[in-house]
Amino acid sequence: MTIHSISIELTANAPRKVLFALLSDHEQLHRFFNANYILLRTGKPHNNGIGAIREVNNGFFTYQEQIIDFKENEHLHYKIITGAPIAEHGSWIKFISINAEQTKIMYHMTFSPKFIGTGWLIKQHIHRFIKLALMKLIHFSEAHPHLINQTTIKDP
Repeated sequence: MTIHSISIELTANAPRKVLFALLSDHEQLHRFFNANYILLRTGKPHNNGIGAIREVNNGFFTYQEQIIDFKENEHLHYKIITGAPIAEHGSWIKFISINAEQTKIMYHMTFSPKFIGTGWLIKQHIHRFIKLALMKLIHFSEAHPHLINQTTIKDP
C-alpha cells in the first residue's frame, strides 16, 4: 500500500507548557477535536503518558490510540492500534518555544490505507480534522491567558 503523510505547522501566542497540557489531557480533547475521547488505560509517568490508550469516536469510526512516546512539554507520539480504516499509522506532535510567549506546533502523521484507493480521501479528511483542532487549541490558549499558571488546565 502507498504511504501517505500529513505535516502541519502552526504558531501560537502561548507557552508550550500550556499547549502541551491542553493537548495531552486525553479526557478533555473533545474541546478541540470533533470527537469524543475516553481514557481506557493510564500511562506512565503520568496518566496521559507512555502506554496510555484512549478511545476516539468521531461519529464515523471508533478507534483506539496508544501513546508510544511522551516527553512533558516537548512531544507526544501515538499510533492507532485498532478500529480505523488505516494501517501502519504513526503520529507525533512537537512543541518548540519561539520565545517565552510563543510556540511552534509541529504535527506529522504517516499512514497507509487499509483499502486501496482511499488514501487520498482519508488524508484530506485527517488534515482538515487535525488542522481545525489545532486552530481551536491555539484560540483557546490565547483567549484564556489566565490558565498559564495553572498546573491542570480545565474549562473556564
